[in-house]
Amino acid sequence: MRLKSIALAATATPIACFCFGTPALAEDASVTAAAATELEHVVVTARKREERGQDVPQSLNVISGLALESSGVSTFEQLQYKLPGVAAVSGPGNQIAIRGVSNNANQRGGGPSTAVHLDGVYLPRPELALGEVFDLGRVEVLKGPEGTLYGRNATAGVVNYISRDPGQGSGFDGFVGVGTDHLVRAQAGVNLHLGDKAALRISAASTKDDGYTENLNAAGGTIDARNFQAARIKGVFQLADGVEARLTAQFVDDKGTVGYGVSGNPLTPNYANSLNPPQRQSVRRIETDTPPDVHRRGSIFSLQLTADLGGGIELKSITGVVNYDSRNRYDADGTGGFIERTGGQDKSDFWSQELQLSGGSARGLSWTTGLYFSQEKTSGGTTVEDSMSYPDDLTPFTYYTGAFNAKSRSGAVFGELSYALNEQWTLVGGARYTKEKLSGDSRGADIDFDTFQMVPFSGSGATSSGRFTPKALVQFRPSKAHMLYASVTAGFKSGGVNFNPPIKTYKPEKITAYEFGSKSVLLGGALEMDLAGFYYDYTDLQLRTVVGNQAPISNVAKATVKGVEMAFVAHPTRDLSLDLNMAYVDSALKDYLSPATGTDLSGMPLPLSPKFSGTAGAQYRVGLGRGDALTLRAEVNRQTSVIFPALQNPSLERRGPVTLVNANVRYSFADRRTWLALIGRNLGNKTYMTNRNYSAGFADVETYAAPRTVELRLGSSF
Repeated sequence: MRLKSIALAATATPIACFCFGTPALAEDASVTAAAATELEHVVVTARKREERGQDVPQSLNVISGLALESSGVSTFEQLQYKLPGVAAVSGPGNQIAIRGVSNNANQRGGGPSTAVHLDGVYLPRPELALGEVFDLGRVEVLKGPEGTLYGRNATAGVVNYISRDPGQGSGFDGFVGVGTDHLVRAQAGVNLHLGDKAALRISAASTKDDGYTENLNAAGGTIDARNFQAARIKGVFQLADGVEARLTAQFVDDKGTVGYGVSGNPLTPNYANSLNPPQRQSVRRIETDTPPDVHRRGSIFSLQLTADLGGGIELKSITGVVNYDSRNRYDADGTGGFIERTGGQDKSDFWSQELQLSGGSARGLSWTTGLYFSQEKTSGGTTVEDSMSYPDDLTPFTYYTGAFNAKSRSGAVFGELSYALNEQWTLVGGARYTKEKLSGDSRGADIDFDTFQMVPFSGSGATSSGRFTPKALVQFRPSKAHMLYASVTAGFKSGGVNFNPPIKTYKPEKITAYEFGSKSVLLGGALEMDLAGFYYDYTDLQLRTVVGNQAPISNVAKATVKGVEMAFVAHPTRDLSLDLNMAYVDSALKDYLSPATGTDLSGMPLPLSPKFSGTAGAQYRVGLGRGDALTLRAEVNRQTSVIFPALQNPSLERRGPVTLVNANVRYSFADRRTWLALIGRNLGNKTYMTNRNYSAGFADVETYAAPRTVELRLGSSF
């Protein structure tokens, strides 16, 4: 087995969005007329084997690392506006929703609904997925439950981060950038070839700025600022004939406070707004007596061993170790004076082992089967402080404290078989059996609001569940350029434990998903058109709802999700590309009473589920003579209104439609090694919320996204 370096064009694959129409940014000045057919050659590993993205019979977004770099996207939260049907929230409530599916859990005693992986290793904490990304080969986003090949916590879908491989030879590449809010950004990578059988890539990233929200309080402190450093080592080694090892070691230190610029809405009548001084002069100028203090650290290790056993059979072992710890402390009262602040810390130690055996034959048969096991130990705590008597006595006292320890285990056996009946018809069947167990205990004290006395609590909880999740799919190719498919997939996510009082368990969630779609490459590759329709039937959907000063998870008896996604990309000429991507998602809760108010929320859309989202973009490359080139891209992103996840009062926890305009200009010098880029995001300077949390009678706090930003980058390689 030889070392491989997959060259990815920034033109994407099925239902890809913002990477559509960006081959010039990926290939720089070397674009040729062949770019129009590049769509047919993008390689993905979404189904745990290398194949063309156009051959994957399901909804799939692929974004190249070069496209991310060229458009200035550095976080998944920024990327959501280029992925129709996808939404994300960072800050105190980290989560990713795909087609409205997200359990909006705080992860203590539970798990997310979107499974995120780096180089094949599952990342159990969502903060690791929503931090900054750097030096990636590509990002793959699979929409819909992945109950067969992935299984664990993948009822919404899967996000695969694939780090950049070592290049063909030794060399250096990187860039520096400066921009709005005193932004200073730098990324660099070095390729080292150690003979014919070993190669390393060492990369690092650093991002700092002053934040886009000003603290008017004398306490000072930066709000919504970036302070991110990371390093990664990736090695590819030929251990023996037919045996290859891939090692990834990544380290992250993030003190950024993006998403923590929460402030009280002055237009909502409540206790917080009856006090002086008001917290908010504007959404960019707020009075925060407790500046956010956030520190997240993580390490991720991935070891992949691949052996060619002969006869078309391959054995793969993927070992992962993930360690994560964090702390945070921030103002939580929505007022201009000290009433309440909260702080917490979390720690996670996770390891996983997966074995895959796969093969195929000339008779149209291909298969993958495997075993999976993982274990995670988590611990943490939360402290909430209030003033003794605002505004007369600002002495802090603790009115809630809690700590927990938990341990979870997951084991699974899985398999998927694909059989080509002939050149047109292919049948795919698969299944997974998963067994999971979680147990833990918590202790602390909570205030009784009737007596204002601290009431100790302690307890333990445990839950275990198993589930068989099958999949059936039929694929039809009327020609090499057209594919139709239809599938039925079952998904499952285990239950969990609410470690805050009252300590109680909640049930697993189950989903049956139906999807049909088509993928076509027309006009010799100059036009790609992808369509998908879907329907989800949910049972016991897990949702978090704010109840008093707690946020327990409960089960929704029923929920449905249905919709349509469309993607088009066209290359009228070799220098011009156009793209249009849209998603319509209609979701509804059924038989669900709010645990906070008792209100019947049946018919309400799922949180973070815009009914319509879409992106339209255009890119044009201009040759300037002597080999220099100028590439211009502009795009418009649109999301209709969404409901935020607190679910205490959905009529107030809502954001209206958002339309964003982004653009970038890239000048590539004739040496094909040096480039200069100007990147603009939210050029219309729209003010829009990223989260909102209403507490009846007390406060209505909101978080807002960044205003217009501009960044200038200079990059080179040698």
